[in-house]
Amino acid sequence: MKLKRWSCFVLLAAWTILLGGCATSTLWENGRFARFHEPATPSHLQLFRSGQREAVLVQYDESREGDDSVHRRAYWLEPGSEPVKNPHKPHFVPIKTARGLAPIPVVHADTTLPVNTGIYAVVGTNDLDFSLRSGERTLGSYELPVYEDASGKAKQALLTPLAVSADLTIIGGVIAVYCWPVGWSFSP
Repeated sequence: MKLKRWSCFVLLAAWTILLGGCATSTLWENGRFARFHEPATPSHLQLFRSGQREAVLVQYDESREGDDSVHRRAYWLEPGSEPVKNPHKPHFVPIKTARGLAPIPVVHADTTLPVNTGIYAVVGTNDLDFSLRSGERTLGSYELPVYEDASGKAKQALLTPLAVSADLTIIGGVIAVYCWPVGWSFSP
């Protein structure tokens, strides 16, 4: 009888370790509680050229999923480097960084392109991407950032103890029902 009782405890431990529980795994699915930051519509894109560091300051309006507020954002873009793909969050800088920088003309793809040979930007029809150009030559194509809010991970971490407790209760109950005929009794 002790061997059967021991096998039930081993089964409980193995089940807990290998399966991880339904509530816990569901809680930690990708995108659970995720809120995304993305360019607002319209994004009001503005670009500025730095004379000191051959970089472009990108400013745009950003909105957060589930929130009506719009925030102005700014980050540096290095035109010579490989563009960062979404959903990566760039290192944001203060909006006032644009003070004293030379503006770069921004035109929409459906308008007449400038004929000058200086640097200008063409915004895509969806207002989520743009390309930097000099005359007829494209210097690079870029997407405005779309990234996940960190609050979703915090919610998952706070709810994990409850999910683990629920999983252990369910698993313990199943094993208790399975092992009950083995001879568990309430008397010492």
